[in-house]
Amino acid sequence: MTLILAIDTASSRIAMVLGDGLGLLRTVVIDDGYGHTRLLIPAVRDLTAGERPIGAVAAVRGPGSYAGIRVGLATAEGLGLALGVPIIGVGTMEAIAAASGSLSGLAIHPVGRGTFASQRFAEAAPYGSLESVRAEDLGDAGDLAGEGAGALGGIEVAAIDRCLAALALARSRLESGSYGSREAIYLREPAITRPRETP
Repeated sequence: MTLILAIDTASSRIAMVLGDGLGLLRTVVIDDGYGHTRLLIPAVRDLTAGERPIGAVAAVRGPGSYAGIRVGLATAEGLGLALGVPIIGVGTMEAIAAASGSLSGLAIHPVGRGTFASQRFAEAAPYGSLESVRAEDLGDAGDLAGEGAGALGGIEVAAIDRCLAALALARSRLESGSYGSREAIYLREPAITRPRETP
């Protein structure tokens, strides 16, 4: 059975799972703010130590933390190229919808500045447009699922839940040979500016 490494860096936590068609082998969650750049590669090394070679890498590709998404995707790309294995992209909202099972509602995920990415989902699949909303505008949104949804009366979907869903979706895509896009999904451009010139 193909061994798949799934990576989720869409929020402040890093979540990774290692599994194959027979089940889940190992999981790790690192809750260390936004230390993704320095923590992800050592965590991959520790998670995969002593295991047979990885046959595919899946990465949650956003929306979410701008830097986190970039680090996760770059790591997945690097591993995929180095190992010569498929790289499978999974959208954050896809992972939330899949983790929520057969429920229908609104998938949400924090994207900074007090806003959430939101998208409708039904029967474990997202549909409709991806939008940016503020927490106060979610009061009458109906059933919510996602990171931060628990505080709003919905179903909390943590990083490890998204990562497990990404693993399951990756297994299915690996079997079909349709790996999906690996492009990052953002709701807005990052707040990055040129440094000021010194006189």
